[in-house]
Amino acid sequence: MSPGPALRRRALLAGAAGSVAATGGCVGELRNLAGRDRYRQLSLSIASVPASHDTHAIRVANALRENLERAGVDADVTPKSPDVLRRDVLVNHDFDLYVGRYPSEGRPDELRTLLHSTYGGEAGWQNPFGFSSVAVDDLLAEQRAVAGEKRAAVVDEIQRRAVELQPFTVVAFGDRIAAARTDRFDGWPAGGPTRLSDYLRVERTGDDRTLRPTVGDVRPTRNRNPIAVEHRSRSRVTDLLYEPLLRRPADAPVPWLARTVEWETDPLTATVTLRETPWHDGRPVAPSDVAFTYAFLADTSLGGMDTPVPTPWRRGAVSLVDDAAVVDGDVRLAFATDHREVARRALSVPILPEHVWSEYVGAADVAGVDVAEGTTEALVRSNEDPVGSGPLRFVAADPDRSLTLERFEPHFLYGDDTDGIPGPLAEPPAFDRVAFTVAPSDDAAAELLEAGEADVTADGIGAGRLPRVSRTEGLELLLARAEPFYMVGYNCRRPPLSNERFRRVVARLLDRESLVSASFRGYADAAEAPLRPPWTPEGLAWDGTAELPFLGEAGALDVEAARAAFREAGYQYDGDRLVTRGAG
Repeated sequence: MSPGPALRRRALLAGAAGSVAATGGCVGELRNLAGRDRYRQLSLSIASVPASHDTHAIRVANALRENLERAGVDADVTPKSPDVLRRDVLVNHDFDLYVGRYPSEGRPDELRTLLHSTYGGEAGWQNPFGFSSVAVDDLLAEQRAVAGEKRAAVVDEIQRRAVELQPFTVVAFGDRIAAARTDRFDGWPAGGPTRLSDYLRVERTGDDRTLRPTVGDVRPTRNRNPIAVEHRSRSRVTDLLYEPLLRRPADAPVPWLARTVEWETDPLTATVTLRETPWHDGRPVAPSDVAFTYAFLADTSLGGMDTPVPTPWRRGAVSLVDDAAVVDGDVRLAFATDHREVARRALSVPILPEHVWSEYVGAADVAGVDVAEGTTEALVRSNEDPVGSGPLRFVAADPDRSLTLERFEPHFLYGDDTDGIPGPLAEPPAFDRVAFTVAPSDDAAAELLEAGEADVTADGIGAGRLPRVSRTEGLELLLARAEPFYMVGYNCRRPPLSNERFRRVVARLLDRESLVSASFRGYADAAEAPLRPPWTPEGLAWDGTAELPFLGEAGALDVEAARAAFREAGYQYDGDRLVTRGAG
């Protein structure tokens, strides 16, 4: 094994010390040599996706890189495909800085998943940045234990601490932009389809019974594993295949696989009665499948490994359930919170068939792939032929090109077991088949719409394509404000990003107003708090000036002010270079 940098450095210095007698007057030169080896320019890499996948993210990444370089940091942007990027950031934690879009649904309990130190070593969106703060952990526990105004106050304080400590920097809430044609189907929601209920509300305006959405991401055509976080995309295709107990098409939850949910307090429990509906392979969905799902998502090895291996997806929701058991033909859930509003989040996880997934609890061994120790087969399988219980079932996929689903007639929406489901959601879909086509760019998606070969963009388009869409007869723009936000995430496991003072200076290299104008073309709301109103704390609602204000004006960095801020944070310069000890 070759010696590492530290061993090589010690060998160099030891050899130098042993040669002092022979070199005589060269001691000063040796000291200079050692000094040059000790201090090197700080280097940071910014991970993001290519412009073809997200123009907004890559523009923010490039703006940050430019200002880091002006401040004396050797910075670069490393575009990676979405699955590789998520694997590096969310699974392997192999990154310095990350620029991308956090898939928030605007619920306060998401902050626990994102910030609690307990999750720092796990995979997925649960604390991917390795942040740790005892004070924040205490607040995150308290927000699950209180309700009403007290909970709102605690959620406010959590966000204030996040802004103060900067484990990540919120940049803006990007608008969701989609495009559709209405000659075959109409009734699309603002922002385009993001969940099953959006597809169920669509009305047929022509004779064609095949719905043709475009997706810009090839991952659903290769992998349909609903718990493999690196393969999930904005189009949320697996949500059409797998059902939760409750769905939330708007503000109020709707009973879905659950026909009824009866709540009891002290302690909080829920008794769930299921609708009669089958899996896509014909077996009935049973209460034991629900109990299995919660146990399995909490530990995908089901006790077969030395330590639990939880799912990297929906971890925060699953952690709300202390126990799930079959009692008298129903499912009884016991919760880790006393508040129903928080507990309902646990009922949104996809229910999995025990007879399929129980086979994949062993340790993963994928030929040609370096799999981390403590990974189960369930987390790495591609699930090519998914067995769900949704109103659509998988038919075929052409990797990197297309994915086809068709209606599943035995589903309860095609029968009369729809009690508690409101309005159009209780009706069968207006189509028989959904044929997703991969469009590698926004321009390609627009061309498919213009040619009549597609009906809607399922994962949106960038703001730069709005003029083209708005000028094209027969196409409709679908705009909506969205809960997901763009962020800069810091790997708090690595120096200097482990230092909150350093992170606070990096946050001040971003001019949100200029980024919203230039990078998002105005189709975003600048922000520094991770939750939109009514959960935004007083004083953190965006008014044009951040709590950590930009070190410059109108997008132009004040280089001297930035360097002064880094010096004040305890860092030093060698000429124009920000330097650090060792190989920075």
